Amino acid sequence: MFSIKFEFRAHEYCALVRIKEKETKTEYHITVMNGELEKLLYGNHVLIPESGLFKSDLLPNTEAGSLKCTIAEALNKQITLAE
Repeated sequence: MFSIKFEFRAHEYCALVRIKEKETKTEYHITVMNGELEKLLYGNHVLIPESGLFKSDLLPNTEAGSLKCTIAEALNKQITLAE
């Protein structure tokens, strides 16, 4: 488990990332440390890397989709910096 910071709606937030190893894939489960944003992300809190990058499976023109895209981008930066 590790944490990431991201900016959303001109504010900085933090999220916890829990890694779950599955038989055929690795899942990254996100918990946003803000009640309102956690509710917004509810049911869409799992990111799975595709070709080494995290992408949102939600439409970016929705608020939940925008949040998930923002978190995916922050996670991509974090993973790239760690390498």
